[in-house]
Formats: sequence, structure tokens, C-alpha cells
Amino acid sequence: MTEYLRVFAYPKFQLSDQEIRPLIEEELLPFVETIRVRRHLAVVRRDPDDDKFLECAVAGRAQYLVTGDRDLRELGSFRGTTILTAGEFLERMNR
Repeated sequence: MTEYLRVFAYPKFQLSDQEIRPLIEEELLPFVETIRVRRHLAVVRRDPDDDKFLECAVAGRAQYLVTGDRDLRELGSFRGTTILTAGEFLERMNR
């Protein structure tokens, strides 16, 4: 949740605090499945904070990890999870 709050506050999204919370509560949280991370990873050398997304993807057996993060996208895939941009994901879903 903290990561979403931080990212949605980026200037490129041009969202106010009053817009961010409802966006998360109404458009994101209804589709969230909580998972428990049991194994910590050290994969992304340039930005170790990104490892938490791989940990969640592995623990949740995610088919896709959708991200705009370059360090993660450079991996292409990790332990069965395909790493895509939002545009790539939408394109793949529309096939």
C-alpha cells in the first residue's frame, strides 16, 4: 500500500491526495489478494528495494508482473513470472 501511495503521488500522474486514496480504495483494493512472502530475494542489484516485487510475484505464483521499472523490466521474466509494461500487458490481454 505504501508503494502505491508513493508512486501515485509522482508528478507525472498529476493526482491530488484527494484523488489518490479513492483510486486505491475503489479501483485497486477490491482486486487485491494478500499473500505471505516466505523467502526474501536478492536479485535486483541496482535497486534492491525492487526485490520485494519479485518476492510477492514468486510467493503469489503470479503469471505477470506489470511495472514501469526499468530494472525489473530488464529481467524479462523471473521464476515463471513474465515482467511486462502496462502497455505490453494490455496488448497481450487483447490478443
